[in-house]
Amino acid sequence: MAIAKNGLFGSHTGKVGNLVYYELNGKNVVREIGKNTKPPTEKQLKVQMETELMSSFFSKVLPFIRVGFSIARLGTALNAHNIGMKQPRELIIKGLYPDLGLAFDQIVLSTGKLTPAVEPEAAQVAEGLRFSWHTDPQMEWPASNDQVMMLAYFPEEEVIAYQLFGSNRLSGTDVLDIPEILQDKYMETYISFVAADRKDLANSTYMGSFNL
Repeated sequence: MAIAKNGLFGSHTGKVGNLVYYELNGKNVVREIGKNTKPPTEKQLKVQMETELMSSFFSKVLPFIRVGFSIARLGTALNAHNIGMKQPRELIIKGLYPDLGLAFDQIVLSTGKLTPAVEPEAAQVAEGLRFSWHTDPQMEWPASNDQVMMLAYFPEEEVIAYQLFGSNRLSGTDVLDIPEILQDKYMETYISFVAADRKDLANSTYMGSFNL
């Protein structure tokens, strides 16, 4: 909507249809808004592909990062997807355009002040993936009650298998159930911990790929 500053025949500012009225050097001018017909540059295409790769991935892992970034979101207007997209592209995008891909070992899926998994390992078992980590029998509460978070992402199928609130840290192990149809598929894996009261998290740890 344009505004006539000095009545019907005065100067105008604002938008009417595809026209924009504004003042330039003391004069009232108008320009037409139209689609950019110039072909995108290679740099623009590269940025577009990077954005699509990142956005698609963080959309697929959204159930996991809603918890993983729940503390990072506090005091902001950001959602979990926004926080994921703010990760440095120079770290999590690999390759040369147009052969770009995600550097899964650089992606973070949870952040917080809890101790990350210590000496974590992952191995395929009949049910799916067995995650294990170093634990101390003398571990004090509440750290001993932190719960493990586990995720497997299947890039070719673009699906995930995950557990948000698994065994406690003191147990030292847990199994992520994976449907039989996916067990021989290529997967990228991660582990983290969330406090039993959900008030803090650990930084996620990349656990490697399987069936690549």
